[in-house]
Amino acid sequence: MKKLLVIVYYWPPSGGAGVQRWLKFVKYLPQFGWQPTVITTKDGDYPVIDESLFEEVPTEVKVIQTKTPTFGKLFKRLIGKNSEIPYGSLESNSTDSLFKKLSIWIRLNLVIPDARKIWNKFAYEAAREELLTNKYNAVITSGPPHSTHLVGLKLKKKYNIKWIADFRDPWTEIAFMKNIKRWKSTDFIDRLLERKVINNCDILLATAQKIIDDFGNKNNMRLLTNGFDEQDFENVKKRENNIFFKINHFGLLTQGTDLSNIFEVMRKLEKKKIDKIQFNFWGNISKDVVSSVKEIGFENKFKFHSYLSHKEMLSELVNSSMLLLVLNNVRKGIIPLKLFEYMGSNTAILGIGDSASEPAVIIEETKSGKMFDYDKVDDIADFIETNYKYWKAGKTFILSKEIKKYSKINQTKQLAEILEKM
Repeated sequence: MKKLLVIVYYWPPSGGAGVQRWLKFVKYLPQFGWQPTVITTKDGDYPVIDESLFEEVPTEVKVIQTKTPTFGKLFKRLIGKNSEIPYGSLESNSTDSLFKKLSIWIRLNLVIPDARKIWNKFAYEAAREELLTNKYNAVITSGPPHSTHLVGLKLKKKYNIKWIADFRDPWTEIAFMKNIKRWKSTDFIDRLLERKVINNCDILLATAQKIIDDFGNKNNMRLLTNGFDEQDFENVKKRENNIFFKINHFGLLTQGTDLSNIFEVMRKLEKKKIDKIQFNFWGNISKDVVSSVKEIGFENKFKFHSYLSHKEMLSELVNSSMLLLVLNNVRKGIIPLKLFEYMGSNTAILGIGDSASEPAVIIEETKSGKMFDYDKVDDIADFIETNYKYWKAGKTFILSKEIKKYSKINQTKQLAEILEKM
């Protein structure tokens, strides 16, 4: 069996979307002739903690957790233990403390490419020891944090090993970077590092075509989207739901997410006497988003809940009446992992965002729901009304068999084929 060295910052007990991609690939790769070893962090700066994900790690997989210096504890100690470490956005607002504003400024202008590069020294030493004591056929680095790719770059130059750089999100072209002030010299260095990774890796994997297009669509680039694990849904029980038509959203809603169109949709539905609808949001939600709901007076229709473990989330996915996917304008070039898990739950998807985007194409291809542009309020209301009546009649939503291509087992097969052809 061939051996693969996987270097990832996010790994259990880290929760959130960032951990899922390689947790699932590692689970299925041995079925296709590749035995992975994982080098990861110990007590890193994680967005959330999900201890239940340890159950997903195969016992036969060697996992090396290295020392991990972090800024998270210092950050919380200085601005308050209940304060959130910036994640998914680097914007600040007028209500932020002076220290938080200064921290974000330092991160943007003096830390390249990201604050988690403090781990690189320890990741490199662990990888170096593995390569000197065991024979590996290839190394994979996954980002964000994109600083992890610099470990792969150093290993490539030192040992000339086959190296795959996996991009779950864009690097310098991630859209929230365009809305913030940054030194030109910092941006230049960041792009230079990005280009070195692109030019030196043997294969560049990306979860969205736009990432590849922004990089210049070179011959070494391959599209390998995220997917869903069919096994996750095998023992999830369906509950009776006769009270509310629950439109549920899971995951991050960052500062700048605009729900005003959904408020307008609710007003239209209420005029039609469709009043048994409830929106639920689970996960890390920007305080601005919560405030906008309070200002409009929709607290009884919009409920906000804390982060769920992955296992708990799967249960709520299956027991949703409809699933909401909001494509934030500042997160272009990203196909959210939750889109695929939404599909795996066999629940209708309401997408709000760019109707020509990659997520919209996938939703249309799999007949798993519908994506609407932000201003299509009447069409969104009609779609909800149609599915509401469907729910009232006790009918079950059935997805197209096309979703099978996005199962994690099929995608791991694609990954193994890419590895074999290097």
